[in-house]
Amino acid sequence: MINNGGTPSRCWCGKEIVTYVSKTEENPFRCFFRCEIGLQRKKEQHLFKWVDEALFDEIQRMDEQHSRMAKEIEDLKSSLNKTVQEEIMKQKNLADVGCLGSMLSILCLCSKRD
Repeated sequence: MINNGGTPSRCWCGKEIVTYVSKTEENPFRCFFRCEIGLQRKKEQHLFKWVDEALFDEIQRMDEQHSRMAKEIEDLKSSLNKTVQEEIMKQKNLADVGCLGSMLSILCLCSKRD
């Protein structure tokens, strides 16, 4: 039998699933997913899953996905900050070299005038 995480749409046999409401004393009015064939062939292991458990699985899956995306965003922010800092340092170094070059040019010009 296939373990269906989240809300199932088909049974392992390929049949679509149907939502039913339990009429048992243990689970009165509790909704569940079931393969139509599973209702007819009680000895076979066709899909059965409580709707509330399926929804809980979906919420957990979405929470895990949200956590992964939040980590990816933090990693991207960190990478972007590092790139920006490197570019600032590069531009600062270019400005320093340009300023030094300008000062040397002025000194050279001044020394030629003497």
